[in-house]
Amino acid sequence: MAESIPPWLKHLWKEFTTPPAFLAKAGEAPEKGNSAKNQAKAVKNGTGDKKKPSWAKPAPSTPASEPESPWDEEEGEGDLPEVHVRPKPSRPPSPTRKPKQSASPAAGHAGDSSPPRPTPRPTAKSSESIAVTSLGVRTELERWGFDSSVLAAYPYVFTRVSRHGSALRLQSARTTLVLKRSPHSPLHVEAMHRALDYASRRGGPVPRWITPRHTGSTRASDTPFVRGDDGLYYAMEWIDGREVDLSSAADMAKASQSLSKFHQLTHRWVTDESTGEERHNLPSAFDIVSRLSRRTEEMEKALKRAEINEEPDDDLFYLEHAPVFLRQAHEALDRLLAPECQRRLEQERESPAVCHMDMTPSNLIRKGQVVYLVDFDYLAYAPRTLDLAHLLRRGLQKANWAPELALTGILQYNTAVTLTRVEYRLLQAFLAFPHRFWRTTHRWQQGDRHDDQVLREFRRCVREEPARKKFLEWFRRQALL
Repeated sequence: MAESIPPWLKHLWKEFTTPPAFLAKAGEAPEKGNSAKNQAKAVKNGTGDKKKPSWAKPAPSTPASEPESPWDEEEGEGDLPEVHVRPKPSRPPSPTRKPKQSASPAAGHAGDSSPPRPTPRPTAKSSESIAVTSLGVRTELERWGFDSSVLAAYPYVFTRVSRHGSALRLQSARTTLVLKRSPHSPLHVEAMHRALDYASRRGGPVPRWITPRHTGSTRASDTPFVRGDDGLYYAMEWIDGREVDLSSAADMAKASQSLSKFHQLTHRWVTDESTGEERHNLPSAFDIVSRLSRRTEEMEKALKRAEINEEPDDDLFYLEHAPVFLRQAHEALDRLLAPECQRRLEQERESPAVCHMDMTPSNLIRKGQVVYLVDFDYLAYAPRTLDLAHLLRRGLQKANWAPELALTGILQYNTAVTLTRVEYRLLQAFLAFPHRFWRTTHRWQQGDRHDDQVLREFRRCVREEPARKKFLEWFRRQALL
């Protein structure tokens, strides 16, 4: 009977009774034959000889899309892409995604001649995972030129690291901190720690200092830093927030409040009898007149050099516009040399506040309703109006020198510490000095005189000058009231 069935009917019966490929059991042998269709079915069911495509494999510890070095791609001003050290967990392939066929079974993708991605180390046990990730963090520190041995002084298992300017952000399950390598002496770091710790414990807008521990012990170290092979390291609490926008009145108000509170607390630390000798180990920045005089002389030398007319575009532009800015520099110096201003500077020198000295948006982090000051490499004794002038100028340059923004900042600064009439004169002098024009001149003289960026920056100074001049005249009238 079976022999009387025609061949075409046998083939039709076989097609109807064969289950679809997606119902085939794992390990079931594929149909015999060398057709491309059968081979594709075998690969899809996991029974063929072809290796799994890369999208079906666990992700490697470092994605291929990330640069090999964290300096290869900058994401912002001083911030670099975060490097995730922990291997990503494996993910099953999408049921609707089909693997691409390749002539080479070793290739990860069809037509891709690159070797397959390495499979990450197994992470079945949590202890193995911790060991792997800790090793990865130490590797990243060494790659960035940091001494990884200092991590032993902090009682955390770090699982992620990223670079932010000159600092490293280290994350663990318990905390996130920032690690910095200090260019200063042990006495300087000791004094910095005492001042910041004093402010932090009294509600100041600064991050908490993370005290290291003795090696192999849970007991806190006697020093606030760790000695590495290449210098001193210290750690502080990471403030999880955003950089301020100093052209915003709301952010300027919060930043001014925080700066005033910082000055108030650090001045109290200086005058506290329990402070001790460490207060003498921070530098002083009261040589303001000599500093601004040197900058004025640098602009005068650049003007004389421009008269030689070596580079027509740059030099002719400088010859035309530099005299206006030089006149502003001399007027600012004359105000600072006024007897009442000199007396005020001398009073502050005798009983100063600790100033931040680097009031940039990246060093002012807003978290909720509080702006925190971070990055204290330039901490020094200085007149507090110098800090305030830096803060106001950063915002005014972005806000086209709007008087309302400066008024907001000054009013909010006065909530903790009230400025005196003479301090308004000092503030006027600091704002009147042409810092941006001097900084561009310095770059022009020190670097490539053919740099088009320098000429663009000079033109930027000239473009903003009408608004700046109008603001300075408004502020002069306010300071004379």
